[in-house]
Amino acid sequence: MERMFLITASNRVRVESRILQVLDHHAVPVESFSSMRLGDEVRVTFMAELDENAAQRTCDMLCRLQDVQSIDCFARQDGFCRTLAMFRILCDQESRLPLLQVISSMGAQVVAVRPDWVAFQIIGSPQDIEGLRASLLPYGLVEAISAASTAVRNHTSQKTDHEVESPASGTSKIRSLSAAHSSAKVYQVSV
Repeated sequence: MERMFLITASNRVRVESRILQVLDHHAVPVESFSSMRLGDEVRVTFMAELDENAAQRTCDMLCRLQDVQSIDCFARQDGFCRTLAMFRILCDQESRLPLLQVISSMGAQVVAVRPDWVAFQIIGSPQDIEGLRASLLPYGLVEAISAASTAVRNHTSQKTDHEVESPASGTSKIRSLSAAHSSAKVYQVSV
């Protein structure tokens, strides 16, 4: 089952590198990874195809990293993913107008128009982005310049499959929730 992980960590050097190192060392099949620095925090989002036990092990491994403050893990149906993608398509003067019409009809924003290419950006699900890329192939060579994905949980008040918090006392709490139980199991983990 595809799982989404939202990690909040302290804004320190190489936080993302250490997270990727843990994921690589344990062969977690990461499908997308993005990070953003906001003030004193780093927000990391990644998606991976994992079952319940593997998702719990991944949360356990990541919570041991020094700067990780919280980990929120949930199944794909409990959230949604959006991808921002930028494309460049080779075109000439004759094919530019129909191409611009297709791009605008899909809700994309044109970023640059040059004599031999057009660049645009679009936000959508990964499947929508891939469908757009495939539909634009007849117009010319399509080059994906950049893409970044992020995940959002549908209900902020809803409990997640796994949630890790780092309180000020120097320990971490891992809550493991199952669909059959309404109360959380809390485990203390030294940081």
